[in-house]
Amino acid sequence: MWGSELLPTPSREVGKRNTQLQLKTSNLLRILILATALLLATGCQASTGGHQFSGNRFDSPLAVPDFELTQTNGAPFRFSETEGQINLIYFGYTFCPDVCPLTMIDLKEALDGLEGREWVNVIFISVDPERDTPEVLERYVKGFAPDFIGLTDDYAKIETVMQSFGAYAEKEEAPESAAGYLVNHTARVYLATVAEGIMLTYPFGFEPQGLRADLAYILQAPKNNE
Repeated sequence: MWGSELLPTPSREVGKRNTQLQLKTSNLLRILILATALLLATGCQASTGGHQFSGNRFDSPLAVPDFELTQTNGAPFRFSETEGQINLIYFGYTFCPDVCPLTMIDLKEALDGLEGREWVNVIFISVDPERDTPEVLERYVKGFAPDFIGLTDDYAKIETVMQSFGAYAEKEEAPESAAGYLVNHTARVYLATVAEGIMLTYPFGFEPQGLRADLAYILQAPKNNE
């Protein structure tokens, strides 16, 4: 005879489903709020202190909850530990045929020759941890620049971080491709700091010179405000 403790009661099942639904609804609402903010910001190149920003700038920066993922060397990476630095965050994957590598090339070009380069992090977060092993991801990001940071982890943790940025990723079967499947994903670069959150975003195909000018202005902000 089966013990009742081995079989979930209807009330427990209903409660479990309600909890899962509430979590999904909460995450969906955050994505919708951030996506709406991004939509409103698109095309709005505001000026501050005489500087015309190349990226899409929000009236008020969007806060980013602290998160922890795993670096390619196995060490933990915490967003909060980048206090005082500028982060250029991109969600992509190493099997990406075009958008990801082109964006990495543009980021490298934007940073070349930038005064204060050491205060800027390029963070590539894999949306395909199944194939992007630490070794694969390490070779990929270091192929563009030795100080680019690659992050991976369980997909559930990565998905939570994506939701914080209003980003998404979804597998798409590609039987004719050697890769087996592709990943549709947000192709936007997020400029974020611990103190300010998401300050600017840059769509695919942004001008590297424009990003470099924005970074130079932000890096000089304390002097500009004197």
